[in-house]
Amino acid sequence: MIDLPRKDVPERKEKSIADVVKRMNDRYNLTQKHNEIELVKHWSEIVGQLIAKHTASVSIKGKTLYVTFDQAPLKNEMFLQRETLMQKVNERMGAGFVEKIFIG
Repeated sequence: MIDLPRKDVPERKEKSIADVVKRMNDRYNLTQKHNEIELVKHWSEIVGQLIAKHTASVSIKGKTLYVTFDQAPLKNEMFLQRETLMQKVNERMGAGFVEKIFIG
């Protein structure tokens, strides 16, 4: 039996799973959320257990990292250590991942 192409069904191009996932991430803007999830997952490794314990929230929008802490002295210290924090985040997550840090 010979299979002839059907004209009523569009021809499918074979794609790898990675291509499909990339297109889906691009279409639904999931890359940003994925990056934020990865950052939160590795936050305690980046800053240490004590600072992670007192971190109220971590989020990223574009290349700006927003971090809030539950203690004012820690917030002040982290404000002074923004450059070091940015360097640690970029080492762990990739160069250029964060360009600004907002401590709140």
